Amino acid sequence: MLRSRAFTPGFKLFGGFTVLSLIAAYVFALGGNLINGDMGLVDSVIGPFTLGWKGGVGGHLGYSVLVGTTVGAGLWAGLMLAFRDADSESQAQISHVEPRALTAAPHGASYAPLALGLGTAGLLIGLASSTLLTVISIVVLVATAVVWTTRAWANRLSDDDADNAAMYETLMEPWRVPVLSLAVIAFVVIGLSRLLLAVSQIGSVVVFSLVATVFFLGAAVVATRPRMSRNSLALLVVAAAIIVLAAAIYGLAVGEREFKDYSKTAAAPVSLVVGDTTGDSA
Repeated sequence: MLRSRAFTPGFKLFGGFTVLSLIAAYVFALGGNLINGDMGLVDSVIGPFTLGWKGGVGGHLGYSVLVGTTVGAGLWAGLMLAFRDADSESQAQISHVEPRALTAAPHGASYAPLALGLGTAGLLIGLASSTLLTVISIVVLVATAVVWTTRAWANRLSDDDADNAAMYETLMEPWRVPVLSLAVIAFVVIGLSRLLLAVSQIGSVVVFSLVATVFFLGAAVVATRPRMSRNSLALLVVAAAIIVLAAAIYGLAVGEREFKDYSKTAAAPVSLVVGDTTGDSA
């Protein structure tokens, strides 16, 4: 089976990862059950097979990571087998077009490296400050990997760059706008919030005003120049991302300012004296 041409190298690689992670998950769970010794031998052996339904799985976090790796690697193995490792020769036999050379240069500009850099920076900042930012950065990295892989596959479909671009747009357009919009909004909001929490109350008003002004001016420049080149637009995006990252890093370095807890401030009792028994009034 290892020498068969029916199984592609990519399928063999990810299939090996699948088998290895599956064995590792079972050994990890079985070892944890035997070490803890809080269940019988039958439950310790059957538990890993049933994902904890009949018996234990040892450490839940480690077992979940290994099982997740098994599922992910198995899915990639199936994709590699179905698409023949994105082999242009195999796909050319079905689409009846000439296969593209392996050394063909990519067509068009790609923002995947920029997204990869921003996702990595956001992940590092999130690990030090915010769980939400960490999760969002991981989602951005996964989405970047999918987009980059799909673009590389589409560039090698044929020698017609227009057809390749059309196929790429057909696959990615329904996902690009909503995912990218959510990622950008989350990145800007979380990054600037670190700065707003660090500066004083007056400083936060100034910062918010400057951000709104810069955003308005940038939108006005883009709207008045519809034929702006991709390089100029990419430069604006990179500059804005660097500013947001710098603001987030500064806010994390300074730390949050002290906020007065008004819930612990007791209001002074107010009494209105109308009169007394002696006839005096106030």
